[in-house]
Amino acid sequence: MGMGYFLISAWNRVFISSTCSSSSNSSNATAGDEAALLSFKAMLSSGQPSLLASWNKSGHYCSWPGVVCGRQHPDRVIALRLASFNLSGLISPFLGNLSFLQKLDLSDNQLVGQVPPEIGRLGRLKGLNLSANFLYGIIPAAMGGCTSLKILDLSSNRLQGEIPAEICASLRFLSLYENRLSGAIPPSFGNLTSLRHLDLEGNMLSGAIPSSLGLLPGLSFVNLENNNLSGSIPDSIWNISSLTAFSVQNNSLSGAIPPGAFNALRRLETIILNNNQLHGYIPASISNASKIQMLQFSDNFFSGTVPLEVGTLENVYWLQLYGNLLEAKEPKDWEFLKALANSSQLQFFILGSCKFGGALPDSLSDLSNSLEFISLSHNEIVGSIPRDIGNLLNLQFLDLAYNSLTGALPSSFTLLKNLLSFSVLSNKLSGLAGPIGHWKPYRINLLGTRTE
Repeated sequence: MGMGYFLISAWNRVFISSTCSSSSNSSNATAGDEAALLSFKAMLSSGQPSLLASWNKSGHYCSWPGVVCGRQHPDRVIALRLASFNLSGLISPFLGNLSFLQKLDLSDNQLVGQVPPEIGRLGRLKGLNLSANFLYGIIPAAMGGCTSLKILDLSSNRLQGEIPAEICASLRFLSLYENRLSGAIPPSFGNLTSLRHLDLEGNMLSGAIPSSLGLLPGLSFVNLENNNLSGSIPDSIWNISSLTAFSVQNNSLSGAIPPGAFNALRRLETIILNNNQLHGYIPASISNASKIQMLQFSDNFFSGTVPLEVGTLENVYWLQLYGNLLEAKEPKDWEFLKALANSSQLQFFILGSCKFGGALPDSLSDLSNSLEFISLSHNEIVGSIPRDIGNLLNLQFLDLAYNSLTGALPSSFTLLKNLLSFSVLSNKLSGLAGPIGHWKPYRINLLGTRTE
């Protein structure tokens, strides 16, 4: 599951701040702008319908498609907006001569080759988006020369090598997801004091998460999914009071979550820790993160009971604790479920493959009417299915397979008109109540798809 998920208004703004020392210098510079644009066109592949066909000297370059010139200096190029222009070929290094350029957007094309280090000469550049191309090679260390850069998006390419430590210190938004980057996350990221959004998902990054990330005062979005990171989650991460989304799923992280981990995370809305080697208890301090909407801790080694405080998260719509060592032996161990009845947003309740035992409490039937998905399979649950399960009118998927349930399916099942699939395989149910012969016992996976 990927997490990127922000609209950056800075892409839609152009800021103008430049002067020229003389008319002669201005004339030379504007001629250089035209030459740089023509060089860019010349390095693109030919033989395809081109939106740049009108890029020629028969018209002024400020009128060419995708070219934006300034108001204060009307002959200077301040933006190239060429996203989704069906461009292929190489990126010309002569773009580094567009000294007034503030925005360069070449995203969603078929460009190949390397990121020209000459782009690092663009001291006025505020936004660079080269995402969704086929670029390869390294991220040039010369990019550190873009001292005004706020937004850097190189995602969905084939970039390799390590992330340069010299990356632009002025960044607010950094997205490098879905590349082939390796090595460690540079500790120098702690110097990016303006950084708000960090997305490094889907690379081959290794080593520990640098504790210096916890020093960034405004960091809001951190996505480190699908890498080879190891070690524990640094304590400093739990102190980022501005954090709203944090995902490290599909790594090799270990260690425990500190008891007071959530004390400062009062803005947190999404936390995804799936498929690591984390252990210990789920801390009761999680109640401080009352804005949490998505809580996913699946496929780790968390143990003990689910704390009552999980049930107090009134905004949670996705609760996923699948594949842990969590247990319930006595009725009091299910108290979190009773508390969850106060959450009117809950849609996904996924607690399969744990060690939950005892009887399912009747409070399962009191969960939100917005609930669509329940998975409690592969546990040690006994007793009968709650008789009022039919109260969950919007339920679409129900998986109770591989438990030790007894009795018959309650007659209230006939009220579940939206139920698409359910499984009660490998239980000890004695019969079926009501007209349910048209339902099939599907197994349900975590994405909601089903197989016979």
